[in-house]
Amino acid sequence: MKPTEFVKVNSQFWGEHLKSVSEHLPTSHSRELAGVLVYPRQLVLTETPDWNILELVGVSREYRSLEVRRQKAASIDEYFADAKGSKPVLILRDEDVYQDATIATEAGRKALGTRYPGAQSERELVGTGDGKLLQFAPGNYSALHRVLLVTDARAHWTFLAIAIHRSEPADKYRAYLDSLVNSAPHLDPVGTLSVPPSELLKSEPFGSTYQHGLHKTTVGEFLQQHEGILLAAFDATQLVREPVLEREDGTAVTPDFILERADGTHIIGDLALPLLETAKDGKKRKRPTTASDGVARLTQYEDYFQSSENRAFATTKYGVEVTSPRKLLILAGQEQTTDKVESIDYDTILRLALTPKTVTKTAASGISSVAILGQQ
Repeated sequence: MKPTEFVKVNSQFWGEHLKSVSEHLPTSHSRELAGVLVYPRQLVLTETPDWNILELVGVSREYRSLEVRRQKAASIDEYFADAKGSKPVLILRDEDVYQDATIATEAGRKALGTRYPGAQSERELVGTGDGKLLQFAPGNYSALHRVLLVTDARAHWTFLAIAIHRSEPADKYRAYLDSLVNSAPHLDPVGTLSVPPSELLKSEPFGSTYQHGLHKTTVGEFLQQHEGILLAAFDATQLVREPVLEREDGTAVTPDFILERADGTHIIGDLALPLLETAKDGKKRKRPTTASDGVARLTQYEDYFQSSENRAFATTKYGVEVTSPRKLLILAGQEQTTDKVESIDYDTILRLALTPKTVTKTAASGISSVAILGQQ
């Protein structure tokens, strides 16, 4: 299937499917739904030399026509920011569907509970191999529906992802999509998610203007708009926006934010998003947004807090006693980082913010869980 055919089939299919769902379920079955139905906002179609990849992204409280974004990646591993290896946690075979699950390396699973409270799924696949998460079989028609992918350095939640080998014909792929959608429960359609009602869901970031206007938004404005989302996603009690952390020599570093969590630990974060920054002369300018730029800034922040004098300054000025802070890079999408720095993408933060923190999940570990899950 040529990439142009892939774009045409998906644009038509998912537009018609999600429009039909939004016009029917919230009105005719509102009392039967498990919660508020939310929708993706964008259709990302990626071309690699061997694969066509579909991913639905964004979390919106209203359905609007999907934006279509086309892009290229060197390989399927690069797209999923996956490690190179020969011992994957999961081998995706023909027409497997993994839904509401967590797929994690052993190191990622150990960190998940403390980093993202409430994020664990009832279905978990945890592998002890070489750090690789996924292996796609040729001609693969497997779907990852509402799945959290976790390594020691990365967490990514996918609304829906399907990878199809480019040798597969368009008519066969369209038939697969029909089968996938028709086999789902009527009140739980593919490509949607039910979440508990909340005031947070009414905030602007969950509106239908997915990532629009970011290029006109300063870091401070973004943090103000997303304060409730960041506090909820990271189980935090305080957000310090753009603190100016001075050194004894008169120089200073300015992280985008510091989060103080409920357990007393701290996160120092940098936003690798297409935002504006305010220069010393007061003018707004586009800031560097690559992952490597963010990693470099995070290293400076880490160095700052190695000094007891600097830590004391931060406590006096901002009321946060930071020791051994966790470094976090927030990305716009599936950008790959080569450094061992924890990163998370914008969509995943939106999803985690809507996760109830009162539900206790039961984990299943070991490769044997792959076979069990694949049969369900």
